[in-house]
Amino acid sequence: MCRCNRFEELKTFVAGAENGGFAKAAVQLGSSPPAVTRLIASLEARLGVQLFNRTTRIVDLTEPGLRLIRRVRALLLDLEDAEKEAIGEGGVISGH
Repeated sequence: MCRCNRFEELKTFVAGAENGGFAKAAVQLGSSPPAVTRLIASLEARLGVQLFNRTTRIVDLTEPGLRLIRRVRALLLDLEDAEKEAIGEGGVISGH
């Protein structure tokens, strides 16, 4: 099993869902299709559910995948907002 963090798994999950496939997700993430597949498999194993229906032509979300993506998108947006807030409008970190 992959020793990656949950953030990477979830970011990869969203990219796979939004791109309709792991190869396109890999391009978006600057990764490789096997690496994306491993991260998705790791997430599915950790959760104990299948998140994607996979065929030779398409990859789409299962019911558990649909439930998860609604929450994960919101979490990732909140994280992005928190990071922007932390660095301020100028994007320069200052202080101690």
